[in-house]
Amino acid sequence: MKQSPNDNKQYKTLTLANGLRVLLVHNEQTNKSAAALAVNVGHFSDPNDREGLAHFLEHMLFLGTKSYPDGSEYQKYISQHGGSNNAWTATEHTCFFFDIQHKHFPFALDRFSQFFISPLLSQEFVEKERQNVDAEFKLKLKDDIRRLYDVHKETINQAHPFSKFSVGSIDTLADRKESDLTTEIRDFFQQHYRANIMTLVLEGPQSLDELSQLATSKFTDIKAATSSPTTINTPLYLPEHQQIKINVKPVKNDRQLIVSFAMPSIDPYYRNKPESILTYLLGHEGKGSILSYLKKQRWALSLTAGSGVNGSNFKDFNLSISLTELGELHINEIISGIFSYLNLIKSAPIDEFYYQEKQAIANLSFNYQEKLKPLDSVCQLVINMQHYAPKDYIYGDYIMDGMQQQEINLLLDYLSASNMRVVHISAKNEFDKNSFWYQVPFSIEKLTPLQIKNWENEAISTDFSLPLSNPYIVKDPKIHSFQAVVKQDKNTPDLIEKIDGLSVWFKQDSTFIVPKGYIYIGIDAPLTIKDSKHIAMTRLFVDLYSDAVIEQHYDAELAGIHYHLFSHQGGITLQLSGVSTKQDKLLEQLLISLVTENFIEEKFELFKKQLINHWHNAQTSKSISQLFSILSSTMQPKNPTSSSLANALEDTSFEEFIAFRKHLFDEITIEALMHGNWLTEHALKFSEQLKSAFSHQYSDKYAVNVPVLDIEGQGDIHLPLHLPEHDHAAVVYYPFAGKDLNTIAITMITSQVLSPLFFQEMRTEKQFGYLVGVGFIPINRYPGIAFYIQSPHVDADVLVKEINEFISRAQENLTLLSEQDWQHIQQGLASQLQEKDSSLRIKSQRFWAAICNKETNFDEKQQLIKVILSLTIDDISRFFAQQLLVNNNYDRITLASYQENIAENDKKTLQHNEKIEKKLNNCQRKY
Repeated sequence: MKQSPNDNKQYKTLTLANGLRVLLVHNEQTNKSAAALAVNVGHFSDPNDREGLAHFLEHMLFLGTKSYPDGSEYQKYISQHGGSNNAWTATEHTCFFFDIQHKHFPFALDRFSQFFISPLLSQEFVEKERQNVDAEFKLKLKDDIRRLYDVHKETINQAHPFSKFSVGSIDTLADRKESDLTTEIRDFFQQHYRANIMTLVLEGPQSLDELSQLATSKFTDIKAATSSPTTINTPLYLPEHQQIKINVKPVKNDRQLIVSFAMPSIDPYYRNKPESILTYLLGHEGKGSILSYLKKQRWALSLTAGSGVNGSNFKDFNLSISLTELGELHINEIISGIFSYLNLIKSAPIDEFYYQEKQAIANLSFNYQEKLKPLDSVCQLVINMQHYAPKDYIYGDYIMDGMQQQEINLLLDYLSASNMRVVHISAKNEFDKNSFWYQVPFSIEKLTPLQIKNWENEAISTDFSLPLSNPYIVKDPKIHSFQAVVKQDKNTPDLIEKIDGLSVWFKQDSTFIVPKGYIYIGIDAPLTIKDSKHIAMTRLFVDLYSDAVIEQHYDAELAGIHYHLFSHQGGITLQLSGVSTKQDKLLEQLLISLVTENFIEEKFELFKKQLINHWHNAQTSKSISQLFSILSSTMQPKNPTSSSLANALEDTSFEEFIAFRKHLFDEITIEALMHGNWLTEHALKFSEQLKSAFSHQYSDKYAVNVPVLDIEGQGDIHLPLHLPEHDHAAVVYYPFAGKDLNTIAITMITSQVLSPLFFQEMRTEKQFGYLVGVGFIPINRYPGIAFYIQSPHVDADVLVKEINEFISRAQENLTLLSEQDWQHIQQGLASQLQEKDSSLRIKSQRFWAAICNKETNFDEKQQLIKVILSLTIDDISRFFAQQLLVNNNYDRITLASYQENIAENDKKTLQHNEKIEKKLNNCQRKY
């Protein structure tokens, strides 16, 4: 098995007597252990008259086994011992996974393995869990991705299993006279959950021998196969499903064009990856590319190539284009442009240097792989085992053995107009059909033979050219020898430059030894948060800048040097990441553009309209997401709602924006971090680059302190939200006055105690909905606890009442905790925080967060762990009594969504809202 030179884990494969293929991973650098099991069964295996059965079985396996009959025991055990767990069902695979403190791994694995040996699949939980599956289905009724998927399923060969409804609903999972669901799900399990089509990965600090013993002792009892799995030979598309244009109406006001080409499965070509060259060329964003041409015409904003549904006997190769309003009027010309570029590619054999560049990038990524957390690692490997030969379990995603022109030509032949489907997603189309499950309006038009012929014979335009060689690609990057600092034990950044308004931190990586690095430049500018209009203009500036530089710097992005400009609450942040070599060259150009880039009015209007549209689309988000967004805006006065931002930008002229842009960097404070494969001399040069770019226009007096609303003494603030055609939802949020470590620790552990209990009661037992939880939600570092439920069938007032009753009883649950249970919860939370940084990226993020939060000792996590381990059950009990109990009328915010517009119909509600608005305006601000 080929390993990355940067991977010091040990691997071992084995096959159990029952045929289960196992990969064992010894990882001495973690205190967590993780497991993942994948089975080659998904919704394609659903009986035709029982759609959603595979997904329903995935849910049911969590709800009790013969050895552990309590349906909530597994979840509680994992949560109590600092772990997490989940599962998913796809077309041809289902995957289950968890992680936990390593010393509890054998006991957790015993529970986990029983899912696949002796699940109860009891009638009691069948009745309850189908409600949850139905709630999960209804949760995504307005999800445009799911809706597009639904139309796709109706416009293919209906004999192919892809056409089946995958989620399941109360109707597809109902009992029938001739059969009941409990019997069917047990039969489905017995037929499909067999060891020969399963793969298992175990990873942790245990030795390979220990992991081998665990795999053998826990999983050998999974039943062996009695037959071979079914092979799918039915084509995904028949001729009538090609050469068509499908118009789809979205929920969000988005415009998209998808040009899709049908291929057979490309899995057999994984060692050479011929499709990657087509993706590389068609998805290119540099000069001479399809996207560059479309942007010049003002027809498109972005383009991606290569993605699309795939399976064991099919693959869609898609070009997905985000359209402008003007672009919608020129769809045929856009398709003509695509075929003009395709004909350029086909006009001569593809130059091998493109493959060599992709190969160099892949090798660099593999040789200096960033380490993954055990849970992420096992989830990735367990699916690789379903697709690759054992020697390629790790290397399969990266391997590029060599360029095979005949394989590329084979795939290129599929990129023809006669093998094409066009999907236009826009509310402006006319529709004459509705999809069955998600009720999506759509229509189908047949493309004419003349259109097909013209596209096939499209002339090669002079607007197009293939990319030149990439100057940013580094085949053999240099890793700098570690420079010992004066303080030998120092493993945190040094402040290498501190002058008025500029702080530069530097840390040479001595842990991961990879040719990578991370640069963060945080620019506070009071002008950016002057009011809603300035906040909106800051977001627009970010979008315009990102668009202006993308073509010029696309080669760097391809070569693994990434950059990202984003707004933060006091200004903007520029981040660079990836291969450290030549980052300085890119940074210099990015900084010049940041300060000097000029924008034209046409682009201003285009991106202004796009951003306003994005903010309006927020109204179509899930109910619970909208409530949390309102909560965030309520608690943070400098974080306006989406509608406020849209209204503010609507009134902004190009002249106002240009004036704003001119003065954007007049008054700033800069905080920066350089962490990775660099020496001190590089960091000092970095500091000089910042000074040069901003011409000493910085001062500490321009640092921005972001306010948080102080609702102390205000009691329960109730915020109703009118959300027509949405699920009911409620959020009850307790913000706490202090941000000292003791308050943070108590809030975190209280959330940890309550979360599994709340989930069990509100979802598993009472079936209120799919989205329920208790979360630790800090707002600008002030801790808080949120209780939330989204329900398709229970109104918000009832949900709030149920949450209140749960909180009132919660203290009783504390008295049921044994000392051992308490210690497990305590140790579990501490172990989550103690987990080592698994990659340079995560370590850099931690350093940067500490710098932004003024925690320049970089030890708050260690201090927090000490406080958590010092807490007692009595501390938590007092916290409940003093801060949470509803009858004590403590300060909190209750948000509830209503489908009817109560504000318009109820005078009292109007008066209530005015009263609340006045109360919020009078609240103090804290920092």
